[in-house]
Amino acid sequence: MDDTGDVPVMTAGPGAHEALPDVRRLVAFRAHGAARLLLKCYAALEDVEGAAAAGQTEVAVLMAYDLVQLSLSVRSLRTHGELTFTGEQASFDPFAGLPPQDVEDGMRLAAAGLDAIATGRSDEWLERLRAHLDATEAGLGYARKLPNVRAGSGMMKGFKLARTWSPHLERLGLPDIMPNNWTQRAD
Repeated sequence: MDDTGDVPVMTAGPGAHEALPDVRRLVAFRAHGAARLLLKCYAALEDVEGAAAAGQTEVAVLMAYDLVQLSLSVRSLRTHGELTFTGEQASFDPFAGLPPQDVEDGMRLAAAGLDAIATGRSDEWLERLRAHLDATEAGLGYARKLPNVRAGSGMMKGFKLARTWSPHLERLGLPDIMPNNWTQRAD
């Protein structure tokens, strides 16, 4: 009790009187965010790296725009982002709920590739893209770096992550993180 005789309010630090986070949104963010990062973002990064190494400036920059939009779409899952993304959806908003400054910073980062590759500074630019992805991954809140699903043992670790999240997603009525064509029989 405090000095007025009232039962004290439990606080957890600054902002403790804010509403609790939406558990469904938090689970979706961490599960679907990790899957999108592993299956889409890191593949896009490899495409950017390959195009930059081959001196294909325009291709590298276009792929960097895709990469940044995918990365920002992971961040948007925390508040308003869409869980499913097929790549062909015209209505998909990768920036839903994000501060405009984050979107502008991301788009400027992608565009910086034009000058960076042309002036032989593509390594610096690629490092900035990697740092952007690292920040996105750090926002997911995992204790360790996510596995590289393109490496030999990484795919199994990725499946383990999916198996960990699947029952929780199902219980909350959320879509699974495994792509449907991976889990559906072809016959």
